[in-house]
Amino acid sequence: MTHTGKRSIVRRNEDIAIRERTQRFKKLYNIGQTITSEIKMDALFRLVIEQTNQVMNTERSTLFLYDDYTEELWSLVATGMTKNEIRIKKDSGLAGWVFQNKKQLIVNDTYKDTRFNLDVDRRTGYKTKNILCVPVFNRAEKCIGTLEALNRRTGNFVDEDAEFLKSISDYVAIAVENSRLYEDIKAYTERLEATIFIAEKLEKIKAQLTKFVPASVAKIMEQEPDKIMGEKILMDVSVLFIDIQGFSGLMENFDQQLVNDMVEKHFSKYLLCVGRHGGELNETSGDGLMIMFKSDTLEHHAREAVAAGMEIVKENQRLNKELSYPWDDVHLHMGINSGKAYVGTTRMMSVTGERLTYTASGLVTVIAARIGKLSENTSLFIGPETYSMIRDIYPCDFIGDCRLKNISELTSIFQVKFLR
Repeated sequence: MTHTGKRSIVRRNEDIAIRERTQRFKKLYNIGQTITSEIKMDALFRLVIEQTNQVMNTERSTLFLYDDYTEELWSLVATGMTKNEIRIKKDSGLAGWVFQNKKQLIVNDTYKDTRFNLDVDRRTGYKTKNILCVPVFNRAEKCIGTLEALNRRTGNFVDEDAEFLKSISDYVAIAVENSRLYEDIKAYTERLEATIFIAEKLEKIKAQLTKFVPASVAKIMEQEPDKIMGEKILMDVSVLFIDIQGFSGLMENFDQQLVNDMVEKHFSKYLLCVGRHGGELNETSGDGLMIMFKSDTLEHHAREAVAAGMEIVKENQRLNKELSYPWDDVHLHMGINSGKAYVGTTRMMSVTGERLTYTASGLVTVIAARIGKLSENTSLFIGPETYSMIRDIYPCDFIGDCRLKNISELTSIFQVKFLR
């Protein structure tokens, strides 16, 4: 071959290399575009990892982020794997070495490197042949994780590959911070909305209130004020009674301000559960709530009442884990009964002024309160009419035919089973 021919081959190879490098830079630009258009963590990193594979010509890529709470590295997305989360110790494997030393690493024969963690391959059934791993730094130059490219499709990883992966890791760091900022703002907004909602509810249920006007009364006053003191109407309702087990002992043996704080925190969360299911607070006492559910059909409001009760059971468990008091856990009496009651407003006069209530009165309400007193340890007890409406969707245990105070006939009582 002539000297000129050899030079032509060399120049063609150089041209190919330049074009390939140019294509990689274009793909890097696309990753930047992707990051600026997506701020939800899962979707964002799924796109980034897919494009990383394209830029690096690899089978897989994995982003490990550092969890300050558990002091572990965990993968947010692992391309092609059925499980989307892997957790390892912060000093485990090649990713751990890179995170601890804050240095990039190229290993072209992973099974010969003693730092390589074989457990991940064993768990996933995937064989890692070679790895390029770089640290991920945020704008404060703090290492927040690592980015790995696994199994180059052609040849071994070289220093130029590390330069490209480092560029991608810079985009990833920006994306992580943007996504976390977005999640923080969203969480703050949700907390703010919940706080506003609770504040509005608590304004209506404070025990020392001299006048209480629930939503139903407010609506009547707004739309038909002349009917505010109309006759009570006989209708189907479901009534939920809640009170705190052993409340008198708490008030006697512990600081009353601390007990009041507990009541406010617990009841404010329970009201959120009630509100989600269309319930309306009718009566409050120091440690008790009476909540009425009424809608088009008995079946519908009975099911909504039980659904709200089940949410309260779950919320009670969460609050007991989250909040600590000297009397240990807070337990509730809870009872629901359904049937016909007289519903409407009642005006009561006293030396403190006028008080309006919008409530359900009658035997259904009395039985609901009696059923609630029988329950213990935040168990939800229900009467026979409620049970007939919900038994096909909520598993229940038959407690027995019970004699309730001042009720001549036996009442069949059931406990709704709490499914974790």
